[in-house]
Amino acid sequence: MVNIKLPLAVTVTILVIFLLAVYLFVFQRQAVAPSDFSKKIQSPSPTTFVFEGDDEILKNALNLYVTKKEQGVDFSNGPCLGKIADDWVLDIAHDPRQPVDDKAQNQCKDFKEGKVNHFIELDPDGKLIRSN
Repeated sequence: MVNIKLPLAVTVTILVIFLLAVYLFVFQRQAVAPSDFSKKIQSPSPTTFVFEGDDEILKNALNLYVTKKEQGVDFSNGPCLGKIADDWVLDIAHDPRQPVDDKAQNQCKDFKEGKVNHFIELDPDGKLIRSN
């Protein structure tokens, strides 16, 4: 048997790491996002909205929202943010709707012209209002 003497600092470090690992294993739960996260999103209105489409479309919408927000886009007028998938666009609106949401310049041109058949509406805070 080999007798190895480690410096006290190394021994204490190894012991602390071991105890931390045991603590994390015993007392901590792994954080796991639900696989159906889109069904958990609620609108700010009293009714609950469930997105029934492809999760990728909702992820694209949320990613585009974050990108535009980081770019400093003003959401107060309810602008159309653009295409998020082959047949989908992302529109910003208010809940409850405001007159500014119905102005032509704030609606998605591709949807109005029939170039895409579906939309997702988020409020200016990025909360899901509805989809079609």
